Amino acid sequence: MYKEEALDMLKKSGYKVTKPREWIVEALEGNTSHPSAMEIFDQLRKNDKSFSFATVYNTLDTLVKAGVVKQVTVDPQCSRYDPDMSSHGHFYCRKCGSVKDVFDVSLDMGSTSLQDEVEGYELNLFGVCRECSTEAN
Repeated sequence: MYKEEALDMLKKSGYKVTKPREWIVEALEGNTSHPSAMEIFDQLRKNDKSFSFATVYNTLDTLVKAGVVKQVTVDPQCSRYDPDMSSHGHFYCRKCGSVKDVFDVSLDMGSTSLQDEVEGYELNLFGVCRECSTEAN
C-alpha cells in the first residue's frame, strides 16, 4: 500500500517515477529502522541494483520534498529516513545508534504562550535504549 501511495504522491508533486526511485520506495516500505542513505544504498546493492550513492541521496531528497518520507535528524552522524509520515517523535540510543519511533507524546499547544499557528512538530529524544541498558548490567 505504501509503495502505490508514495509513487502517486511523487507523480502529483511533478516528479517522474524512475526505477531507482521505485527501488528506494520499496526499500523504505515497512522499514521501521530509520535507515541512513548509506544503509539504503548497501541494501539495494546487495539485491543487485546498480546505481550510484549520489542517486540514492538525491532520490531521498526528492522523496522528502514530495512528502513521501521524513528526514530524521536525531542521529548526530547522519540523516535517517522514515516512511511513516504520521506525527510522532524519535528516540536515539547514543550507545548502539538505533532510532525508535515514539508515538505516545502529547503536546498541549493551548497551554503554551505560543501565538503562532503550529503546522507540525519534531520531537527528538536521546539516551540509552533498554537493550543497551540491560547489556550494561
